[in-house]
Amino acid sequence: MNELAQLGRRRTILISISILLVSLHTIYFYQSALPEINTSKLIQQSIRFILTVILLIFVFQAKRWARIIAIILFSLALLGAVIGLLAISGAFINKIPILVMIFIYAMAIHHLGFSNSYKAYFNYKNSIK
Repeated sequence: MNELAQLGRRRTILISISILLVSLHTIYFYQSALPEINTSKLIQQSIRFILTVILLIFVFQAKRWARIIAIILFSLALLGAVIGLLAISGAFINKIPILVMIFIYAMAIHHLGFSNSYKAYFNYKNSIK
């Protein structure tokens, strides 16, 4: 594996961890705002988190279909975050988690869709099969 492919591998891992942390923060933020835990919503959020983990594993394994689905889902999440940012009124401090979400999803879309390092990693993983 050359240096560019190794960089793509490292960045894929870091972006995947960041996306999982955003998902965990979203689950925590939603549940902490409620007076008591909403069990049905927690189950739904847990299933979504598990599906996100599975999708990111397939992205790491350089599956073409997983990369395309991830780009589509991250684009929808980015759109939702931008709309949420515009819809929230109040102090700037309340908007920081959404700004972080926008940054992470934008980085993921760029990495999976346009990054030379991910393309090198993708080509490396698919050439050894």
